[in-house]
Amino acid sequence: MAETLEQVKRRFGRDAVILNTRTLTKGGMFGFGGKPYVEITAAGGISDLPAPLRRRTPTTRSGRGGRAEGAATPMSSHPASTVAQPSDVLLSEVGELRSLVGELVRETRRSQAANLPDELYETYQKLVENAVAEEIARQLVNGLRRELTEDQLRDPHTVRTRLARGMEPMLPTAGPIRPARATAPTIVALVGPTGVGKTTTIAKLAANLCLREHRRVGLITIDTYRIAAVDQLKTYARIIDVPLKVVMAPKDFESAVARMADREVILIDTAGRSQRDTCKIKELNEFFAVVRPDEVHLVLAGTCSETVLLETIQRFREVGVNRVIFTKLDETIGFGVMLACLEKAEAQLSYVTTGQDVPDDIQVGEGKALAHLILGRRSSRADDASSVRR
Repeated sequence: MAETLEQVKRRFGRDAVILNTRTLTKGGMFGFGGKPYVEITAAGGISDLPAPLRRRTPTTRSGRGGRAEGAATPMSSHPASTVAQPSDVLLSEVGELRSLVGELVRETRRSQAANLPDELYETYQKLVENAVAEEIARQLVNGLRRELTEDQLRDPHTVRTRLARGMEPMLPTAGPIRPARATAPTIVALVGPTGVGKTTTIAKLAANLCLREHRRVGLITIDTYRIAAVDQLKTYARIIDVPLKVVMAPKDFESAVARMADREVILIDTAGRSQRDTCKIKELNEFFAVVRPDEVHLVLAGTCSETVLLETIQRFREVGVNRVIFTKLDETIGFGVMLACLEKAEAQLSYVTTGQDVPDDIQVGEGKALAHLILGRRSSRADDASSVRR
């Protein structure tokens, strides 16, 4: 390659531009035994190129030539820098594509909200960027427009305060798990797709109820598909000193609950079911037909897209979901997705989790704190969601 480039320099001078390079094989049979050689297509300078290529040819600065796929590359005194790297070209083009798509999305949103003043449009844009559905964002911003005066709309603090207040009713909360009856245990089941952290969350709930609230707690797992999940829950049960029953079939479910009649709260861990696996969800219904839980908490990962979350809610509604737990909020990109999910689920938010530590990293859901979180700012300590650790 170096020898060939030197020939180009001697032929066209140091202002030569490389149009194309490729490695070929000469001779041999069926590609074997041939002699490789390098073919370079070059021109004497940028001025010798057709107009389209001249426009796409980057200027040379400090002896280094920029590169663009399909464009000529100016010669350099360092032969190794003359060949464009495919990865660099690809990254550059992906960056340009992202920029164009982002601009198109912004223009589309601006046209849909053309009647909003600039200060409200910025608020609308921030809501959408934090994963609030566009329809909900427009609803919130239009509410501000009706409620506030022009002077108030120009005050960021007033806008944020009123916006948080408008979000609170859209974040209905259920409060913590509490025994509902004095003579029988309250039965609480956690359901949801695989990988959302049900087993870890149930261990956090059990530890806090038992160790910090001094409740009599029992654990039942019907997740016999994953041996590791059973072993994990057995370990937690041993550490916090609570009884654990493993149920293999719906017919054994009632007797397992009966053996824990002295407990105040029974927490039920279920196997992860894909929202698209109709048979597995039907099987879950068969368990719940034997013993109907007082509370069914649907566990959702905050890292999932709104489309996946809404599909999951739709499929799990048939098992009687009346609570929602959001996990992995420490990993999520946008908190606003909770608004659309709670509306779709027609259920109340019970807890949120923010990490893997047991019994920590779990909090009781509280609308005011979550509204401020969606707006990109934590509320004051007095407004924070109540931690189950306190």
